[in-house]
Amino acid sequence: MFFSQESLKKLESAVDHAMHSEFKKDEIMHKFHNEDWFDENYYKRHILECVIRIHMNNELDANAVRVAAINNISAAKQLSYYLYDEFGHDEMFGQDLTKYGYSSDQIVSKNAFPETWKLMGYLNFCVEKFGALPAVVWDWFLEYYGDKFNNFITQKAGVHMGNQAVSGAASHVAFDEAEDHSGMMTDMLSSVIKTQEDFDLAIKHINSFVPMVGEYFQAVRAETLS
Repeated sequence: MFFSQESLKKLESAVDHAMHSEFKKDEIMHKFHNEDWFDENYYKRHILECVIRIHMNNELDANAVRVAAINNISAAKQLSYYLYDEFGHDEMFGQDLTKYGYSSDQIVSKNAFPETWKLMGYLNFCVEKFGALPAVVWDWFLEYYGDKFNNFITQKAGVHMGNQAVSGAASHVAFDEAEDHSGMMTDMLSSVIKTQEDFDLAIKHINSFVPMVGEYFQAVRAETLS
């Protein structure tokens, strides 16, 4: 098997370096993820976008399963199970969005930031061109990001807004930990990263989509803090 713990550490290092670069560009993004700074409107808009992106991400993964089913049955099977497990996660966050006054007709892709359209468009394009690898690496990134930041952000929001206001987000954090989604995605990486060329492509995707994540957080800041 090509993929190893050393390979995983290199991917994690690439993400950490790319995220650090985005933090340097955007002080608010850095503070939101690493410090006590908090703004209620910023957080609520971020959660709205998270739910919209979950819907878009489910479509991405379904497309990746379709593509993988042609020549990578192992990846198709594993990603199918992950997608099955992810269905309904939007409803956990949706409980919070209802408390914030959002209606279901607001939680649709047309209301996403253009930066999110760009990100998801890039990923869907790459799946069509390169197979399931971009989607799996992206999903792994989401779980890695979640392990590093989601619990901290959710607890901080609970301090400022009250735990009841973030009960849905807290349930999502607990669910991901209980289901070990991070471990699931780490195991899945070996189904798409089988050669050095695959690994190099994974690094290239990380260095492409993390800056788009940074652009998204700049858009949240511009809408809620300007």
